[in-house]
Amino acid sequence: MDIIERYVAQFNATDNERYINHIDNAHAAAWMREEIPVLECPDKDIERTYYFRWWTFRKHIRNTADGFMISEFLPQVHWSARHNIINASTGHHIAEGRWLRTSHQYLDSYIDLLLSGQEDVKAHQYSSWLISALLDFYRTAGFGPDPKRILTLACRYHEVWEQKHLLPNGMFWSKDLPDGMEYSISGRDGLIETKGIRPTLNSYMYADRAAIAQLAERLGEEEIARTYRQKAADLRRLINENLYADGFYRAFHSTRDDLTDVFDQGGSAIVRELLGYIPWAFCIPERKDDAAFDLLTDPAVFHAPFGLTTADRSHPRFLYEADHMCLWNGYVWPFATAQALTALRNYVWHYNDSQTYKDMFLSLLRQYAQSHVMPSANGTFIPWVDEMQHPFTGEWPSRTWLESRQKPPAERGRYYNHSTFCDLVITGLAGVRTDKEALYLTPNIPADWDYFRLSNLWLRGERYTVEYQKGRPISLRKA
Repeated sequence: MDIIERYVAQFNATDNERYINHIDNAHAAAWMREEIPVLECPDKDIERTYYFRWWTFRKHIRNTADGFMISEFLPQVHWSARHNIINASTGHHIAEGRWLRTSHQYLDSYIDLLLSGQEDVKAHQYSSWLISALLDFYRTAGFGPDPKRILTLACRYHEVWEQKHLLPNGMFWSKDLPDGMEYSISGRDGLIETKGIRPTLNSYMYADRAAIAQLAERLGEEEIARTYRQKAADLRRLINENLYADGFYRAFHSTRDDLTDVFDQGGSAIVRELLGYIPWAFCIPERKDDAAFDLLTDPAVFHAPFGLTTADRSHPRFLYEADHMCLWNGYVWPFATAQALTALRNYVWHYNDSQTYKDMFLSLLRQYAQSHVMPSANGTFIPWVDEMQHPFTGEWPSRTWLESRQKPPAERGRYYNHSTFCDLVITGLAGVRTDKEALYLTPNIPADWDYFRLSNLWLRGERYTVEYQKGRPISLRKA
């Protein structure tokens, strides 16, 4: 029994397989053996969670009349678009799925549908960094068919964001619910949702503009590249000028619908939220800021026993009461954790590669891996990922809330596909980088590990192995 089969047998044994899409549990091991990079490392929490997350990702692959799609929830939910897709997590889906051997098979149709402009696809329902994720996918797997057509669709897709959300001051507005971050502290006046200028959508729009510029440049479309380079530069400047306050990127909200007073009145800049790291996930800041990242391990701010809280623990409205199944007022969310760890990975890559922040990434990745559990009736823990998690007990309150009210569909949040984990292992731990034309490594293997191996890694149509043995340099070689 190989490593994949051994882990899959464990996961299958704890699963009632209520919802089945393209690949059922019986064929999970065979599919994973063909498609995923194979990880071997001494940290069994990271290793187990890595395979668990691929096992769950596979559950969300749907074979539809429009081609393969990736879902967020396994059961149908009423706010989803065609084929049960929800655009909020598309960036996470593409970041994770780009490492599959046949990633184009599983992602091209999904991306095409989201860029199609068809109303029932709801491609602008939630904030998203779709084009930035698309460029990373192409850098990893190579161009898909007819990339110039994709460029045209990407420009049209971005223009819709501008038509719906661009303000006269050059920045983008959103609310916390369309950010997929409902009941945040910054986004509410009491329990009333307010409009704001947030690090979320503004960072995503910067990232998409920069990606369109780079894609256009690679395709020889210099006029488009020049236009979007300038748009990206303008928005980057505005984000740094307006959203960085008192040592942190913050959301500014106003009770005025036109937002004309949002910066004059200080908005809701008093609260630090995990969304403040999103600019770092796209390298928007212009200089290093160790003090901001030190907050990730500060138990008075973001660090808690079961993960990173979505709001500052010292804020008086931390974990305020609201009768809702989705609360971003301090609970741990895998979505936000993945974004913060992506930001920290980028901080190590581009701003400060000291051992302090490398160790911080490793520590938080381990904690993230260890949080993927649910206690069972017999006192053991089974692999689990869901919606929000209590920072001090590890309970998954969304599940408890839905069950207590007998809200269908059954087990809505189980195997929630709303974040990355495998991408963080491949890029942040193994250090595989495709952010430039050449493939290279920036590894972050712990000094006390005796070995590390990532095989069956497909990059631009060729298979590689990343391998490390203590006392030898890590290598990236063609298999």
